[in-house]
Amino acid sequence: MCGRIANGTKSGYLRERFDEAEAADILEDSSLLPRYNVTPGQFLPGIRLSQNGKQEWAAFRWGLIPSWAKPDKIPDLTFNARSETVADKPTFREAYKRRRCVIPISGYYEWMGQKGAKQPFYFHNTESIPLVLAGLWETWKHEDTVVDSCTILTTEADSKLGVYHHRMPVFLDHKNISSWLKQISNPLKSILTEIDTSTISIYPVSREVNSGRTDHAGLIDPLPQLL
Repeated sequence: MCGRIANGTKSGYLRERFDEAEAADILEDSSLLPRYNVTPGQFLPGIRLSQNGKQEWAAFRWGLIPSWAKPDKIPDLTFNARSETVADKPTFREAYKRRRCVIPISGYYEWMGQKGAKQPFYFHNTESIPLVLAGLWETWKHEDTVVDSCTILTTEADSKLGVYHHRMPVFLDHKNISSWLKQISNPLKSILTEIDTSTISIYPVSREVNSGRTDHAGLIDPLPQLL
């Protein structure tokens, strides 16, 4: 999965769609929604379990910072975690055991083609509902600074999405959210076998998205000449 996400879903819809999650006021933060070109290091809204075991919204820095990271050595390639090794990698294994989250998004981008002339493509749900991605979260503290961060799990792409990239996010069905968050019977293996990408639509979009400084709703408009 490439490191660009779109989050254009309205906050009211997310409140209704994930009505079990508390602390939804953060969805009104204009720095979280709407966004159409979120890059690693920026913030994503996600759902985790609170200390009392209930689902709650939180704002996560995209790119997991392990609790033991030193201030001058914050990792910058932790926005994705391979599902095949996440239980063993020092950066992710504690979060995998104890701190799971889900990241609902409108869609994401992948690039395809020759270097210097790559065409971006937008991936989204044809049913106009969010894609729900399996993630992990961690809290990092240094002096007065506290940062909640996350990573998104990936797996080997299926034949449909593999045309564009050899990896894809770990997509969750709505029914799997609770079991993923509660770590019921370590459901990752079964989730990977149940991933269905039949409702995912893919189309080319403007190369404007190549710049992380560009962010507007037109970035997810299809390019008719390439359809």
